[in-house]
Formats: sequence, C-alpha cells, structure tokens
Amino acid sequence: HATKEIRIRGVALAEGVVVGCGRATFQPYVCETVKVVKPAISLTKSMPEQVVQCDTIPVKLVVRNEGSSTLTGVRVIDNLPEGLVSETGQRTVTVDVGTLAPGEAKEVAFNAQARRTGKFTNPAKVTSAEGVEAEAEASISVVKPALAIDCQVPPMREASGMKFTQFVGRNFDVCWTVTNSGDAPAANTVVQVPLPAGVEVRSATAGGSLSGGSVVWNLGTLAPGASKKVCGTFAAASGGNYTFNATTSGACADPASTSCSVVIQGVNAILVEVVDDPDPIQVGEQTTYTIRVTNQGGGMDLREVNVKAIFPAEIDPVAASNNGRVSGKQVVWPTVPSLATKQSITYTVTGKAVAGGDARLEVQVTTRDRQSPITELESTTAY
Repeated sequence: HATKEIRIRGVALAEGVVVGCGRATFQPYVCETVKVVKPAISLTKSMPEQVVQCDTIPVKLVVRNEGSSTLTGVRVIDNLPEGLVSETGQRTVTVDVGTLAPGEAKEVAFNAQARRTGKFTNPAKVTSAEGVEAEAEASISVVKPALAIDCQVPPMREASGMKFTQFVGRNFDVCWTVTNSGDAPAANTVVQVPLPAGVEVRSATAGGSLSGGSVVWNLGTLAPGASKKVCGTFAAASGGNYTFNATTSGACADPASTSCSVVIQGVNAILVEVVDDPDPIQVGEQTTYTIRVTNQGGGMDLREVNVKAIFPAEIDPVAASNNGRVSGKQVVWPTVPSLATKQSITYTVTGKAVAGGDARLEVQVTTRDRQSPITELESTTAY
C-alpha cells in the first residue's frame, strides 16, 4: 500500500472556529499490450538460360516467409508453357510446402523436358491459407542440332554409245557432305555407308574405316552451320548399277539419309575354242567339231550371243547339235539371250570331207555389245 500526504496552508480572515474538510476521488483503468504482425511471402525461380532439347531441364523454386507471422497451407504451383513438360509428362506441377515460420525458406526442385525447340517463359505462383501469395518466372531457350547429308558421284562418261560411271575393276570416288543446320552442336556425329554387294572399298578420307560391311566415319562435334565432307574410293568386280545408301547421326540430332548410284560398265571377255576329232580324215569320212564359247569375265554378262560356223570347200556340214540350222556351207545356232560370267556354251557339228586339202573351219561369235565377230579357225587335213 502507498500513502501520500498533502499539506495546505491557509490565513484566517476572521475570528471563530475553522473546520477543514477534504475529499479524495480516483478513476480506475486497465491496459493490455497487443502485438501487430504483417504476413508476407516471396518466390524466386531459376532455370538454365539454354539447354539442348535432349537434356533434362532442372527447375528450382525457393519460397520464403518474409513476414512476421507463421504461414500455413503454403503451396507452389508451376504452370509449364506448351512445349515443356515434367518428367512424368504433366504441364502443371503442384507442391504442398506446408507451414513456414517467419524468415523460413524452403526449396522446391523438379526436372522438366522439352518437346520442341524455341524460347519459353515459365511462370510459377505460391499461395497460403492466410491469403498472401507471390509470383515468379524464368525464361529458357531450347536448341537442337539438325543434320543433313548429301551425296556426290563422278559425272557419267560415254563410250561405244553407252553411258556409265566407270569400268569394272577401276577406282571411282563417292563423297558425302554432312551439314548441321541447327542451332546446337551435333556431338558424336557419324556417317555410315553400307557397301553394296560386289563393291569393295579401297581407301577413305578423314579416317573412314570398314566396320561390319559398312564404311564408317566418326566426325566428332559438328558446330551449328558447319559442314564436313568425306570421300571413299571404291571398285566393283562386275558391271551393273550400284546404290550407296548413307546415313548420318549425332547426339540429339534426328538421323538423316541419302542415296546415290553409279553405273559400272563391264568389259566383254570372250574365249572361243574349236577342236576337231578325228583329224586327219579321208575323203568321204566325217569329223566332229566341238565349239565352246566362254564368258571369261570382264564384269558383265554376254548378251545375245550368236554363233555361226562356216565350212570350207573341202568339207560339207552334216548335222549340228543344239538346234543348229544347216544352210549350204553354214551352220547357225539360235541366239543365246545371256551368258553369265565364267559360264560356257558348247556346240558340236559334224562335217564330211568331200575333197582333199588343208580345210579351215571358221567359227564366228558376236554379241549385242560386240558386233564385230570374234573369229576362230580350226584346221582339218583331208586326203
């Protein structure tokens, strides 16, 4: 308890009894302290400035309680733009952060993927049960290499009315140019060319080598807008058309392909053999001539093979095999449409000596590609 004394001094103005009275009053009151707080929240977002389309895109969001009160029901919502999806294929990523104390921060991270190239702006938002919210965004550029391949063959030449690239057995070059027209480097760029059947590779530029029946070039990294040319030297053992199908591939680049053809001209190589048996013969006796025509090679089939035997005055033709037609002093066999490399056709024809002397049978062979006859003579002595 507290006591306080108040003294009052006065002066009497007249005689008598002075009575002094006093009165004390008071007013009671109560005080309460109330703390006033302000809720606030912030959101920051980060992504790489640029990625290659095949790369994973790391997305990081940081939500922070910037106020002086606890926040509850905190939720982060990230709406990915068209062309970007989460690893599970979703366009919207929602994460419940829960409760944040004043000054507390939490990180939300996930990976996204790009389904196409281009520039993207990615917004995100954070909300809370207290009604405070914030937004943030980040931008990213998605790039990709784009490979193309082109084929070059030697110009056609012309001989004996035929157009072709090269003769059998001779070298010819085929080249390929690979270009990266995209906006990202093409790492581990490879060119692969399977060898057509019947073609061999004799050399290759830029470190090309034969692997599993294909010529393979490892070009390394091809920068955007860059090109690289590779060539191979080849030869074919047989005539014909040969197609080279080439493909190129690189990291994150769609494969590209091309094809080109060469015409290889074979060479006629014909062997004509004629043997008589018996020899010599007397007038009135017969001998049999065996005629063999062989395609010795040269890389092409013999087409439209025609065989004709011309008898001398001393010997008359009697009969012929293989439907040979006897007409006077000549025997003509039906045309053989095709005679493959290393194959032969054999005919026999019988002749009868009608006069003595050194008789010479002449055999002529022509083909579609060799109209000037190949001639073989066989001598028979008749007496």
